[in-house]
Amino acid sequence: MLFWKLCLLSVWFIIVGAEKYTESLNLKPLPRNSLLATFQFDVESLPTKLNYYNETLENGHKAISDGTHYNYFPRSLGPIIESTNTRELHLRFTQGWWDSELWGRLPLNGLKSGGTGVEVSAVIEAPNLDIAKKNWNKLSNSLSGFFCASLNFIDDTITTRPKHHSNNNGHFILDPSNKLFYLRAALPSEPICTENLTPFLKLLPTRGKAGISSLLEGHRVFDSLWHGMSIDVITDCDEAGSTCHLSMNQSVNSVIDIMRSIRKKKEGIPRPTPGEELRCDDSKVFNIWQCFPLGDPTNVTWDLDTVFGRTINGPALIGDSKTTAINIEIDSNFWEVDVIKSSEESSDVSTLSASTDSKFIQYFVDEPFKYNIKFISSDSRKTAPIETPPLHAYRSLTGYSQDQGGFRIVLSNPSPTKSIDFIYFETLPWYMRLYLNTLTMTVKDESGVNEIDTEQSNYIKDRYYKPAIDRTRPSHLEFSVSLPANTTITLTYQFDKSLLLYAEYPPDANHGFAIDPAVITVLDKAKNSIYEMRTTSLLLYLPTPDFSMPYNVIILTCTVMSLAFGSIFNLLTKKVITEQEFEKLAANGKISIIINRIKDKIGTIKTRR
Repeated sequence: MLFWKLCLLSVWFIIVGAEKYTESLNLKPLPRNSLLATFQFDVESLPTKLNYYNETLENGHKAISDGTHYNYFPRSLGPIIESTNTRELHLRFTQGWWDSELWGRLPLNGLKSGGTGVEVSAVIEAPNLDIAKKNWNKLSNSLSGFFCASLNFIDDTITTRPKHHSNNNGHFILDPSNKLFYLRAALPSEPICTENLTPFLKLLPTRGKAGISSLLEGHRVFDSLWHGMSIDVITDCDEAGSTCHLSMNQSVNSVIDIMRSIRKKKEGIPRPTPGEELRCDDSKVFNIWQCFPLGDPTNVTWDLDTVFGRTINGPALIGDSKTTAINIEIDSNFWEVDVIKSSEESSDVSTLSASTDSKFIQYFVDEPFKYNIKFISSDSRKTAPIETPPLHAYRSLTGYSQDQGGFRIVLSNPSPTKSIDFIYFETLPWYMRLYLNTLTMTVKDESGVNEIDTEQSNYIKDRYYKPAIDRTRPSHLEFSVSLPANTTITLTYQFDKSLLLYAEYPPDANHGFAIDPAVITVLDKAKNSIYEMRTTSLLLYLPTPDFSMPYNVIILTCTVMSLAFGSIFNLLTKKVITEQEFEKLAANGKISIIINRIKDKIGTIKTRR
């Protein structure tokens, strides 16, 4: 009996070992008492044979695998991927503004970050574009219900087909007669909330109950300076295509204000700081009426419980010491990191230290205890080196007219020695009629002189432009740009604003229309993506009608008609006579006769008495 139990246990470990799951938490203190927290979760399904799903066949549903290859990989998401023939899926939820001058590069080189709102892109296998778009709509509608987002509003008017695919992984086509179609859409005005985080956590094998995912709580994650969630699913097949597996990466990035978290834990409900707790500059005028505030303190102490309101609830998988990793990047000369491992009976504190030639500390959560990490800093201004991003980009609207406007894009290479190549991708809604012939370029080189460059081909090596069609598709613009070292170029072009139909205006139209952020992909010499960033989204004002005017017209029209009807009705149904004629008619009327008879009877009764 013991022998068979050992055999079953061995088979179980072989199956579990074949499907990989790892998670990591990267913590990096930033200037001005901020913290960059990056959560990453990676899972792979078991190898299986995938089939091309054709819903037109009577037995098309049998093309979906039986689900035996799902173990750690979420069974709820797998059938959606397979039934839409999606070979690659990228989903982004982002809110806030990334300060590249203060925080440096985006986490994970921006490859897991998105623009403000929601972005979704997918590689779909299909015989033609029409079927690909049909599966694309099916995919977006399914994801809309799954993540409680407005992805069901994605249609052809906001969908584009980018020419450059930054995550091209050489997908395998299951049916040789098919092609791969790369589709993308964005909803820049979509808010991000707890309802998006809850289904995100349900995709994890721990369901947010163990491992680093136990730190994720909606009120703390979304109460941050900048935050983003991403889901990336890729289909990997062998060369023969006999077996495939799904690889999924989930990540959560957040920049947290430490001082606000400390105040929130101390006070609970935000309230004004008492006068005796104000930090005032004694070198200036200071009394009960005047106070010149000092900056945030630099001698700070905080822990994960302060920042996230929780501690790490043991490892993700008990018995696997390498599944849950914590990576910390600090300046060890000014920072001290302690790990507090506690249970109901005891508590143990250990100090982590980095090697002399490294700023990184790695720690593995391997025992079923509560883990809390404490940071102690003598000068929080001294952080690990901030890496400069390879490119700075600024985009803004110009003009104030109701019928036309313009764009101004500033692209700057901060490197003093290296040139960079990148793809500038932009999609504009159909009601912005772009005029590419108005494109002008101003160049500022190392000398600091601005010059208008008529030879745009010196910097824009290739361009792709697909104009919009009203209510059918958006404008699609892609530039392949090569920017020399220490050079800044400024691009400007004009557009017209179209009028919308009454029913096409969204709620609160006077607030403006959100425009998708531009996507910039930095390439290496082999044309592979090494860094990705977004510009800020824009708010476009269109001529907006007075939506109360129809109701005012209805009320005015009804009032005039009622007055006119009353006057005309009186003229048609009533006769105009003199007062004497009225008295004669009234005396001979039936009512007068009845009244007179009643009076006569009353008089008769009185005389008898």
